[in-house]
Amino acid sequence: MRKFKTFVDMDKEEEYLNEMAKRGFVLKKYSSLGVYTFVKGASIDLHYRVDYRVFKNKRDFQEYKILFEDAGWEHVSGTKFSGGQFFIPKIPNIGLQDIFSDTESKLARYKRFINQCIYSCMGMVVYMFILLSQYGFNFSNLNWIYLTPGLWEKNGGDFWRSFIFETPFVVLRVLPFIIFMIFMIKCGYWAFEAKKIYNESLSENKNNCL
Repeated sequence: MRKFKTFVDMDKEEEYLNEMAKRGFVLKKYSSLGVYTFVKGASIDLHYRVDYRVFKNKRDFQEYKILFEDAGWEHVSGTKFSGGQFFIPKIPNIGLQDIFSDTESKLARYKRFINQCIYSCMGMVVYMFILLSQYGFNFSNLNWIYLTPGLWEKNGGDFWRSFIFETPFVVLRVLPFIIFMIFMIKCGYWAFEAKKIYNESLSENKNNCL
């Protein structure tokens, strides 16, 4: 079974996965696009822990997994590029413990997530400008979208036949920009929400230390 969900609050993501396991759906794979793939089985009480990391190379990723496995955690999903890394305890009696040694380490996953969102937004902006420059982008002139020569000088049936014929191709040309724009907005929103969670958790931790 596949489920599409997006989480910024990783504690809530852990709660969601734990609840799915109690219903008999165990996480098999996670996609960076927000698709969770579950395997149906018997109800089980699991204690998922979620980290967020992107790795530059396979070696660093393998060392990361070995580090947690030596500490008693099984890496059940996540790739070097996926961001989300999912663990369950190899031994039941550590189920209520955490994969992080302190609050600062736990909060650092939000900082990594925020940075990744910012990098993604910047990359999308650059890529969009490259695409737009190739199309001869101009807000005041639709000739960069409708490429039929002399389209806007045509009248009556000639105009509408040419306009209707080219419109599907226009949609295909414009669709990538719309997708990139939506993704940029989402990344900005996720970064804002993650920053808010980070600040609230940091403040709460300071108050508890007083």
